[in-house]
Amino acid sequence: MNTFFKTTPHLPYLFILSLFTLVLSGCSTLVNKESKQLIQQTPEQRISSLQQLQHWKIIGKIGYIEKKTRNSATLNWQVNEKNKTQQLNLTTYLGINVLQLDSNKNIHKIQVDGKTYQGKKLEALIHSITGLTLPTQALTFWLKGIPYQESDNISYQKTTQLPQTLTSYYNNELWQVSYANYQQIDGYSLATKFSIRKDDLLIKIAVNKWLINH
Repeated sequence: MNTFFKTTPHLPYLFILSLFTLVLSGCSTLVNKESKQLIQQTPEQRISSLQQLQHWKIIGKIGYIEKKTRNSATLNWQVNEKNKTQQLNLTTYLGINVLQLDSNKNIHKIQVDGKTYQGKKLEALIHSITGLTLPTQALTFWLKGIPYQESDNISYQKTTQLPQTLTSYYNNELWQVSYANYQQIDGYSLATKFSIRKDDLLIKIAVNKWLINH
């Protein structure tokens, strides 16, 4: 049986076993029904508006599929882009914390199994501890449906003019993000279901709640 994290001496059997109780199919059950009244904006207006949204939080689930590996966890992620801080918590359905991230500017601290790891390159740090490939820096933009870099390409739905897919060559690798189930959240039209793909890797995020701090 595969684990959510790669097997290392830092991750005891009980820690790994607790994560097995989470199933990927649970992601879809947390998403609310799509709002029928969405803001009418041009793509340019939407990007300009969401660039001002720099302090937000999502609560939901994240699923991770790579080849025959399938795992998921409850997700609680708060980002303050202006202050360059973020807190990310992954927990089991019983509320047991399995990973906690605290970032302050370029200093990132991750707590796993009672141990703390620190580094300046977040994605490399996460991969070294967990084995996960997560484009964390770009995701803070992609989740809002806006480009992280100028070369990112977004395709829009014809009727709503909302993002349908986003394609990016991030760190010289091809990523594609698909969006679904938009809702109007405090004046913003935001997706609540995401599929993020790279080669054999699929990351699924289902947002139960968006919280916006103005």
